[in-house]
Amino acid sequence: EKERVNGVDVEARLTDAFTVDSRRTGFVGAGLPAQNQDVAGIPDSKPVPEDSPLFMGFTAGFVGNQATEDYVTLEDGPFAGGTTKAISNIRQRLDDWYLEQDHDDRVAEMFSPVHAEQGLVDGVGANLGDNSGIDEIPDDIVDQSREYARVGHAQKAARANRDVDGNVRLLRRHFESTDDIGSDQEVASLHFPSLQQGISAFEDVRRSMNGVDITAETPAVRQRVN
Repeated sequence: EKERVNGVDVEARLTDAFTVDSRRTGFVGAGLPAQNQDVAGIPDSKPVPEDSPLFMGFTAGFVGNQATEDYVTLEDGPFAGGTTKAISNIRQRLDDWYLEQDHDDRVAEMFSPVHAEQGLVDGVGANLGDNSGIDEIPDDIVDQSREYARVGHAQKAARANRDVDGNVRLLRRHFESTDDIGSDQEVASLHFPSLQQGISAFEDVRRSMNGVDITAETPAVRQRVN
């Protein structure tokens, strides 16, 4: 326990009003998912690339696709200087991801079918630099879903992740883990904290990522398929 935090005297303790519900652990860095892939949710063949920062085999969290800390900081009100945080724990089941799909299939579903068709992603995607290039992909996502019978995760989410001035709305701080909240089993999982000015921004992006509007337009794409 500290007597001062950020130069301010601590006069009360959070533990006076709150109790710890769970502790979330994880790791960040290329190679760490491969070192920790002997867990539930990943095929026995251990397919996670040695240089991947994610269990799913790609780079993510590109600087060019992230909000700044200033953008997500609340400017007014009793919580001025703070932010809004949403956090999820996502279990990953990657047997189909690795055993039924090749690299181009995975690129199409992680980024976009255009990324796959044009060969924009080498290996885990380190060649993309600090921007996934998803904002340069044509936004006729429904037409693409009909043409390719699939859409990309990043492609869907990007539709709602910029404001009218082009600023990215969410600052994502996700990290890989082997936690299975509520059990002692080790599984491939993802802790997904997201920072934003208001929770409605997160809801907008999550709704766009779910792609319900796309599933209504083409039967080839479902929320859990393609």
